Amino acid sequence: MHAVHIPKSSSRRLLAAGISASIGVALLAAPASAAPTSTGGTTSSGTTARDAAQATATATRTGQRVEVESARSELTQVFAKPGGGFVAETAAVPQRVRQADGSWSEVDLSLHRAATGWRPAVTPATVLFSAGGHGPAATLTNGATSMTLGWPGALPAPSVSGEAATYPGVLPGVDLVLTATHTGFTHVLVVKTPQAAANPALREIRFDLGGDARVRREADGSLRALAGGAEVARAATAEMWDSSGPAGAPRAAASSPSGPGLAARTAPVATAVDAAGDLVLRPSAGLLDPAKATFPVYIDPAWSALPSRWAYATNNNSTNSDTSAARVGSNPDNGVVYRSYFEFPIGNLSGKIIRSASVQVVATHTWSCFDTPTYLYQSGVITSIPRTAWAPALTTPRASANSHANGGSGCADSPQPPMTVRFTGNVAAGLSSAASAHLSTITYGLCACSDSSGTGESTANRWKKFDPTTARLLVDYDTPPTQPTALQVGGAACVTGERVTLATAPTLSAVFPDADAGQVLQTAYELLEIPASGVYDSATPRMTAPTGSTVLAGARSTTAAVTGTADGKSSYAFRTRSDDGYVASPWSGWCEFTIDDQPPTVSVDAVTSPAPPGQLYTYKLRSPDLDVVSFRYGWSNPPTEEAEAGTSLGWTGTTVSVTLATPAYGTNTLYVAAVDSVGNVGYSSLVIQVPAP
Repeated sequence: MHAVHIPKSSSRRLLAAGISASIGVALLAAPASAAPTSTGGTTSSGTTARDAAQATATATRTGQRVEVESARSELTQVFAKPGGGFVAETAAVPQRVRQADGSWSEVDLSLHRAATGWRPAVTPATVLFSAGGHGPAATLTNGATSMTLGWPGALPAPSVSGEAATYPGVLPGVDLVLTATHTGFTHVLVVKTPQAAANPALREIRFDLGGDARVRREADGSLRALAGGAEVARAATAEMWDSSGPAGAPRAAASSPSGPGLAARTAPVATAVDAAGDLVLRPSAGLLDPAKATFPVYIDPAWSALPSRWAYATNNNSTNSDTSAARVGSNPDNGVVYRSYFEFPIGNLSGKIIRSASVQVVATHTWSCFDTPTYLYQSGVITSIPRTAWAPALTTPRASANSHANGGSGCADSPQPPMTVRFTGNVAAGLSSAASAHLSTITYGLCACSDSSGTGESTANRWKKFDPTTARLLVDYDTPPTQPTALQVGGAACVTGERVTLATAPTLSAVFPDADAGQVLQTAYELLEIPASGVYDSATPRMTAPTGSTVLAGARSTTAAVTGTADGKSSYAFRTRSDDGYVASPWSGWCEFTIDDQPPTVSVDAVTSPAPPGQLYTYKLRSPDLDVVSFRYGWSNPPTEEAEAGTSLGWTGTTVSVTLATPAYGTNTLYVAAVDSVGNVGYSSLVIQVPAP
């Protein structure tokens, strides 16, 4: 015999039996980090695009929501909406598996023939079932390590249907059923007759489990699989059930290898781990009694790995090994009260604006034929799985919803089909607080109670079962646009504490960031004339600003030219922001600018007396305007010679001295101009008389 090996990041159900035995093993895939290589297309969930920008553009163009492939994981899908914003759908049970090429495939548990056995088409676990003969009945592989489940003796060739492989007659009147699950596999020994139950081999069954992890039995009968001191899986106390049920009950209400039926009798199963590391199960003698049990009978200690995201709680801390259903309310067969808890990862919602949110799950069975309520609470965290202690507090009521899905035969429309139930209420409010606090997960509890003290929880018609694989957190969210950056006026960059000077009314522009790539934003502007004091605030009158426009997130948008400015030299300020249709960004800082459309004053003086043609004169060009950057001069109009403006001691403006020769005797005109920093040009001239000799 060998020690039990359970790979890291895996979960498994080990099941053995006196009357029947089942083992299930679940391996959860690690969250994806690399982006898919696909460039877009369609999947079973609809149109897809590689990234958020492409998804948003496609959604806007087609009017249909589009999945963002780069945001896909084993639990979550994100969809861009035609009107902007996104919808995230997050499950509590893995729905997809990343393939070797980086793409994702929906979980498909149907078994297909492999070279050495049978394996599920797409599953988070690498599972192989025996094709018959000697060797492991089931093998679970994780990287370079594996766990094998051995059956003593040779196995017959299985009969395969869907996700189940049935090996008939492994003992007289006993079948072995291996079933692929969302997170691995289960195995069940199905003891079909009283004669089979009498077989002494079913009183104590040992399973030869290969590998290098060891299973340890806890004081309460639960089991822990440890590797290197770290817990890789845990099994709650084992349980067994028979096939009791009302005559004529529908198939959905009957017991099966997945779990007990609606009226099945249940009993605990003693567990032990022997010195060789083998798991020993000893079923309850009472439920093995042919005079009391209804066959087939099943036994199931369920294993779960720590990554599991849902759990149930019972008011007496009893165990239910059937984890195919999340139960709520008082079990009509034994009065045990159930609550179920679901944990959803919400790290991708950190800092987002939550527009709406709901929790959705499918009810598979209800005691009542008519609508009765179930209540959703935000709760404390799950402390263990698959059963958590009666401890996670129902901290805040979030929603209630009515449902009915009676799978029995006593309703006028029996059997009723499963019903999708959506809890809305104030789910968004609690999720908004969690997102603002940057929490990585949020936990919800389903309860039959109308308040956290348990009112109405034992009411018979509130007993229900839900399918945990259908649990979803549905969130319509938006990333608020951030403060605009890189402001420009007339194409010149704005600098805090400085004013840009321009000759004409300018255009205004900025870059409008938003983390939701591809989001279409609407821009808006405020414009004011700066008072003579230089101080302005919210009370300062606003001018008519240029009309904003739409712009893609992260792009620059430029307005038409400003209108309504005063003649002369005046100063103004503008700021801008964006709106994505749900929330506006903060205003940008103010950008100050001056419109100077006045030509500078210029004059010219002769410094020396006029001389005959060919001899140089000296002239002083002056302007009282300090923003003059150059002077032009010459004997033709307009002048073309240019000199850089400077300053002169005793002159408060700008000046330059130039020397040039008079072109002819008689009347000559020297044309001059001053050019300011924004290109305004002021003209003047000087008439010079040169007497003939």
